Amino acid sequence: MTSFLKVCRLAGVFALAMLVSMVLEADQLTRAAAKTIKSHSGSQQSQERIDDIESELQDSRALYLSNERMADVAEAYNRQMSLLVESQQRELAGLQIQLESIEQTDKAVLPMLNQMLDTLQRFVAMDVPFLPEERRARLAKLEQLLLRADVSVAEKYRRIIEAYMIEVQYGSTFEAYSGKLEVSDNERQVSFLRLGRTALYYQTLNGKESGLWLPAAKRWQSLPESQNFALRKAMQIALQQQVPDLIDLPLPPPESGL
Repeated sequence: MTSFLKVCRLAGVFALAMLVSMVLEADQLTRAAAKTIKSHSGSQQSQERIDDIESELQDSRALYLSNERMADVAEAYNRQMSLLVESQQRELAGLQIQLESIEQTDKAVLPMLNQMLDTLQRFVAMDVPFLPEERRARLAKLEQLLLRADVSVAEKYRRIIEAYMIEVQYGSTFEAYSGKLEVSDNERQVSFLRLGRTALYYQTLNGKESGLWLPAAKRWQSLPESQNFALRKAMQIALQQQVPDLIDLPLPPPESGL
C-alpha cells in the first residue's frame, strides 16, 4: 500500500511536471507566433509605404515630364511669336515706305488732276450748250471732291476720268430732253434734240417754233415753220415713240478753221 501511494505520488509529480512543461512550451509557441504575426504586420506596412513612395515617384516623374513638355511648347510658341513680331515689323516698315511714296505721288498727281478739271471746265464752257445744268453740276462736284482730304487720289482720278468719258460719249449719242431756253433774257420751257455734238435744236412745247444752235456765232437761229414737223418727228424717234426713219434737218455751218 505504501509502495502504491509512492507510485501515485510520483505519477502525479511527473504529470504535473509534464503539464508545466506543456504550458511553458505553449507559451513559447504563443510568443513566437505573436512575434511572427507582428513581423508580418510590419512587413505589410513597409510594403505599403514602399508602394506609396513608388506611386509618389511616378506622379512626380509624370509631373516633371508634363512640365517639360509644357516648357517645350512654351519655348516653341515664343519662337513662333518672335518670328511673327519680326515679320510684322518688316511689314510695317514696308508700309511706311509705301505711305511715304504715296505722299510723294499725291503731291505730284494733285496738280495734274486740278489741271485736268480746269481743262474740262473750259471745254464745257466753249462746247455746244446742251444739258448745261447737269454738266455744270458734275463739274462743281468734281471741284469739291478735289478739296476733300478723306478721298484718295486714286478715287479723285477715277471720277475725273469718268467725267471725261461722259463728255466723250456725248459726241456719239442721240437724245431728246426737256429744258429751259434763255433767249434775250427770256426764259421758257422747250424740248431739245441733240445729234451728238454736230447739231442742237429746240422746239417750243406747242410745236410752232424751232431753232438751231450756231456754234461759230454762239447763238440760236430760228428755223422756218416747214422744219417743225421733221424736227418733231426726229424728237419722237429719239424718245423711241416712232420707228427710225430718214429725216432731213438743217445742220449748222462749219466753224472757221475746221
